[in-house]
Amino acid sequence: MSQLQRGSRGPEVVKLQQELNRQLFPSPNLTPDGDFGGMTDRAVRAFQRNAGLVVDGIVGPRTKAALGMPDTGRQFTHRVRLNFRSISNTDVPFNTILAHTQAVFAPHGIRIDFANGMSLGLASDVASRLSQVDGTCRWTITGGEYAELFRHGGDVPSSDIGVFFIDRFSQAINGCGGHLTNRPGCIVARAGTKWCTAHEICHVLLGSTFSPVHINDPRNLMHSVDLQRGATPTLTAAQVAQVKLSPLCVSI
Repeated sequence: MSQLQRGSRGPEVVKLQQELNRQLFPSPNLTPDGDFGGMTDRAVRAFQRNAGLVVDGIVGPRTKAALGMPDTGRQFTHRVRLNFRSISNTDVPFNTILAHTQAVFAPHGIRIDFANGMSLGLASDVASRLSQVDGTCRWTITGGEYAELFRHGGDVPSSDIGVFFIDRFSQAINGCGGHLTNRPGCIVARAGTKWCTAHEICHVLLGSTFSPVHINDPRNLMHSVDLQRGATPTLTAAQVAQVKLSPLCVSI
């Protein structure tokens, strides 16, 4: 694993400069010459600031993942597409949630792609009622407010995952990976940490038959508690293998 920073040179810097030109608005119009100089440093810091990452000008694993760049010598082999739907803002900025979700899966060759995002724009009475989703989180959702929320999500391809942001659950939880049949998705509460969305997405990818559902290791993404963490959560080899078997995790 290598980091890129001011003074770095080579083809990976060329790729970095191209991605910064493509993803930053307004574009920094960097010359893709493979020389990580002052302009590239400023563009990296601007990207990190927008993505809710540590602003240090160093392109490490989290910044690479947010840019859609694989780590050196570890190319992406799979991708997962996310469709975001919201009836509530989140305490953690959206760009931070997305960047940290990407950072969890990137070391395992899995690229997390933003497909689209939208506010559900519900009628005021419906939005007020669904601001708290009542009921019990179950793997297969068949009715109640959980099902109603998913049905308001519009067209999400069955090969993608829908991520719904709400204000809160009636249960004392920050997320639920249960979903309607043939409508893969998860729900995340306003108070969820920057890792919560990755945790619920992983539930969807692992599927209902994978065991253990949770792991009693706070370093693992699938710990049962939505913990505040500094380090990027890990996945076991068994978890990674199962995730890559999911039809929602597509080979590229």
